[in-house]
Amino acid sequence: MHGPMMDWASQLNLTADQSSKLQELRETYLRDTLVWRNELVIKRFDMRDLLRNPQSDSSAILTKQREISDLEAKIQERGLLLLIEMRKVLTPDQIKLLPPHWGWTPGAPGMPWRGRGMEREY
Repeated sequence: MHGPMMDWASQLNLTADQSSKLQELRETYLRDTLVWRNELVIKRFDMRDLLRNPQSDSSAILTKQREISDLEAKIQERGLLLLIEMRKVLTPDQIKLLPPHWGWTPGAPGMPWRGRGMEREY
C-alpha cells in the first residue's frame, strides 16, 4: 500500500496477505469507478460553465446537478461495497483499531486514499 492508506494500515499490524488483499480491493475499486469519476469531472466542468453563462436555462442547470448526484451516488455505493470487503480482510481487533474517519464513504473529502487530483474540479 502507498501514501495515506499506508498511514492507517501500518497501525493495524497487517500480515503480508492482508496488505496484498487490501491493495487489490483498492485497485479494483479505482478501476471499477474510473469511468464514473472521469464523467464526474467533466460534468462538474459543464456545471461550472452553465452557472457562469447568463443565458443558461435553470432546467439545464438542475438536470446537470441530477447527473452529478447520480454519479456521486454510484461512486459512494461502490465505495461502501469496498469498505465492506475490506472489513472481511481484517480481524475484529484490527477493525476496532481503525481511525474514526475510516468509515467515511470513499470519494468524500478526508478519505484515506484521496490524493491530489481527486478533489472536486470546479
